[in-house]
Amino acid sequence: MPQLEIEYSAKLPIADELSKLAVDLHYVVAREADADLGSFKTRITPLENVVIADGSDRHTMVHLDIRLLSGRSERAKFATGEAALAALRDRLEWLVGDYAVQFTVEVHDLDRANYHKHVTGVAQVPG
Repeated sequence: MPQLEIEYSAKLPIADELSKLAVDLHYVVAREADADLGSFKTRITPLENVVIADGSDRHTMVHLDIRLLSGRSERAKFATGEAALAALRDRLEWLVGDYAVQFTVEVHDLDRANYHKHVTGVAQVPG
């Protein structure tokens, strides 16, 4: 159920770390939001056309969008966002060099009544 999407300025030298970051985030969000690790999905999208602030090439961004099934408290969603932001920074900040990077996280509700899922050929996820 948890849907994560990482969007980032393509010029950042972070591509090699993004799959590891996704797995880190799966564990962090599973812990904070009490979610099943086996149901996580993360999409990673490099953005070629990003304009930030004065448009300087130094300005970049990494944004994480987290969608969780509705019903969690505001406190749980806040804790999830804070923990996810820390994971983003821990995994990526040391790689960005002289770029000015805005790391952001937003946590959204997925409406339980309107979320539909079918899984076939399920592999067991250790955990």
